[in-house]
Amino acid sequence: MTRVDLRTWLVDEAHDLRRRLEGAVIAHLPPEEMTERVDGGGVAPVYVLWHLARHHDVAVNAVLRGEAEVLDAHADRVGIATDTWRGLAEAQDDEIVARLDPAGVAAYTLAVCDATAAWLADTPLDVLDTVPDPAAVLDALGTPRDRFSWLYDMWAGRDAAFFVRWEALGHGFNHLGELVALRNRLGHSPF
Repeated sequence: MTRVDLRTWLVDEAHDLRRRLEGAVIAHLPPEEMTERVDGGGVAPVYVLWHLARHHDVAVNAVLRGEAEVLDAHADRVGIATDTWRGLAEAQDDEIVARLDPAGVAAYTLAVCDATAAWLADTPLDVLDTVPDPAAVLDALGTPRDRFSWLYDMWAGRDAAFFVRWEALGHGFNHLGELVALRNRLGHSPF
């Protein structure tokens, strides 16, 4: 059995998430269908991508790294430049979906995965033992505490490893599965 070190595994997972999002979802969904609510009331694929990217970007870049979000370089292409905390909600925000540009959101999502892979490839892994202050980041984004108390609570007191394990990877793969199901229900399964 081959043993893989933690860094290699983390970087490979970030690359794999990107590869699967691009190859299994983005490549098969026409942009004009990305804003459709699947099954006449479900969630639109563009919102799932936006939500996945927002959680990942905020958690890794703003909370863990204390750096600018990847969104900063994509804000003019995604269709929303203010109140970007709105993508953190699990339930679809219809007003946001109407403004999101599917191609811009897809490029942003893939860039978030790329940035995380690059960071994990070079950062000392003892950073994963630190405990960041996510509440300050959520507050700076304008995230309403009354509507997002669940997120403030979920992120409070967690070590950095949690944000990589869950927000970047687990949450990302979870929504990848949702996106594959949406792709299939829209009639775009490649199989």
